[in-house]
Amino acid sequence: MKKRSITIILIVLIGFTLAADVTTVGSGSLNVYGSVGSGTIAFTVQQTNTTRIDLVNNTAIQPTGDGIVLGNWEFSASNQGFTVPYTVTYATTPLTSGSTTIAFEVIELNGTTVVTQSSNSTSFTAAAGSPLVTRDIAVRLEETVPSGAPAANNYNGSITITLTTGT
Repeated sequence: MKKRSITIILIVLIGFTLAADVTTVGSGSLNVYGSVGSGTIAFTVQQTNTTRIDLVNNTAIQPTGDGIVLGNWEFSASNQGFTVPYTVTYATTPLTSGSTTIAFEVIELNGTTVVTQSSNSTSFTAAAGSPLVTRDIAVRLEETVPSGAPAANNYNGSITITLTTGT
């Protein structure tokens, strides 16, 4: 039993001796660098239909029609850190030939939902991350073309589509 006690004491003393011999010679530190790239926002408007529309005989362009799709807009963002409200504004100039003007309304198609843009603007909130929002844009006449409207193949109008941040 004495031998065993002496052996244990020696092992403990040797362990402390080894631990006592460890000294710090030097130290240093490393920095960790990282980044999160700034987010990007893209807004594009694309004309998909450039065909002249028969303003008298095409039922889709009439005030009770479904409208004629002229194009679309697309909003995309990458690395957007939080939800952000956006507003899309539609500024129109009526169809005009000489001194004759014919008013039309903008229709926004969101999948199967048809929204007449009586206020000429729409709002949406883009989610954090990389959201994608698209809308097809159609038009229809506000009133039936008057029978006295002069025949012309050059009635031209426009829709300017603008994206702004906020509501």
